Amino acid sequence: MSPDAVYLPEIHDHAPLIGAASEDLVALFPPAARPLIAHSIVPDWQGAWPLDAHLDYVARLQALGGQVVLHGYTHSLGEDWMNKLLYGHDNRSEFARLSMADAARRLDAGIAMFSRVFGQAPRWFCSPRWQDGTHLPALLAARRFEGWLGRHAIHRIGQSAIPLPPLNFDEGPLRWRELAGLALRRGVIRRIFATRRPFRMVLHPDDLTRPDTLRQIRQVMDLLESEGWQPLSLAGMIAASNRPKTGCAG
Repeated sequence: MSPDAVYLPEIHDHAPLIGAASEDLVALFPPAARPLIAHSIVPDWQGAWPLDAHLDYVARLQALGGQVVLHGYTHSLGEDWMNKLLYGHDNRSEFARLSMADAARRLDAGIAMFSRVFGQAPRWFCSPRWQDGTHLPALLAARRFEGWLGRHAIHRIGQSAIPLPPLNFDEGPLRWRELAGLALRRGVIRRIFATRRPFRMVLHPDDLTRPDTLRQIRQVMDLLESEGWQPLSLAGMIAASNRPKTGCAG
């Protein structure tokens, strides 16, 4: 893909728990990006917030438009002392170390919940924390997914991956991690805007609760508009990657 100053808008961790934060996250994006967002949705956040018990929230998600993406099943593997120490919460790498049978069970439970509330099976997947695990590609292919959003690329079943790194702002609730992330991202942001290469602009609900992080997000959104970056949907980004190096649109 040529350096055409395009980006994929993404929001992760939609779940009934966050309520109106779903709309608040959408509102952070430039107006042109809002109908193009890839929304990663957790069917049963922490095993306590099933979508089928909160159909009013599902209706709000449907009203957002964009591309719905299955985002794990519960987004958690339970409490873990190492994750508590490093991230300040439970182990949220849901699919990272599962056996094939356990990964299949969680994937099928997520598909079933998603299908019940949205009236159609998901076609795209995003692993919590982008931790795919060994068995994910085969399981997704067997269930007729089009592909999955990986840590550094869009992966398409039976086709080549599309390199597309994310700009992610979620460092967890620990202040020292937030401060480190803010500093490291300054260099990443400079490189993105210097090279004008495609990337993914990824937001999470907790971004709204951290003033310094939110300020940095708004600065990036302002740059996207002032420097003429074009948002693309997931389908538009895939189409752009297949075109000759004459520009991107969609």
